[in-house]
Amino acid sequence: MTTQEYDLEKLTQRVIAHAMLVLLIGLIAGILLIFSLLDAVTLWPLPAWQVDIPGSARGWQAAHVGGILNGVMIACLALLMRYLDMAGKRAFWTAWGLLITGWANTIFYWAGNFSSNRGLSVSETPFGPGDLMGAIAYIGGGSGMAFTIVAVSFIGLAAFDKSVSSED
Repeated sequence: MTTQEYDLEKLTQRVIAHAMLVLLIGLIAGILLIFSLLDAVTLWPLPAWQVDIPGSARGWQAAHVGGILNGVMIACLALLMRYLDMAGKRAFWTAWGLLITGWANTIFYWAGNFSSNRGLSVSETPFGPGDLMGAIAYIGGGSGMAFTIVAVSFIGLAAFDKSVSSED
């Protein structure tokens, strides 16, 4: 199947479905944030279980807020794709760019929370030495940035195209 044969409706539905999964994972990070802040799993009326949640409260907060915002952003951008009547290769690459954006950022937030250097580099940063989780966060999130820029640029171009065509 070529990219011209993709149905815009199905592309946007797929992107929105993945956006909601990314958002859901962000909500789960919020639960882990609470447990991390309390150093316990507390589910009232059950007794609290003292546990050491890996990662940091700052990392869980970033994964929580970042996941929610990424999910909302990606869903909104998918709706813009439909509103702008994107088609062909531009719609295909925008949809896949948005999918990659959501999952790359999710990997970045979660792996960065378990890394010594916040996932900001493969090597040492002012926050700590490089490690495997830092490399996964950095490479995952970093590779997603290019797709994000492409997707947002294509949506912007489609908006400009539509504005010019509506003036005629």
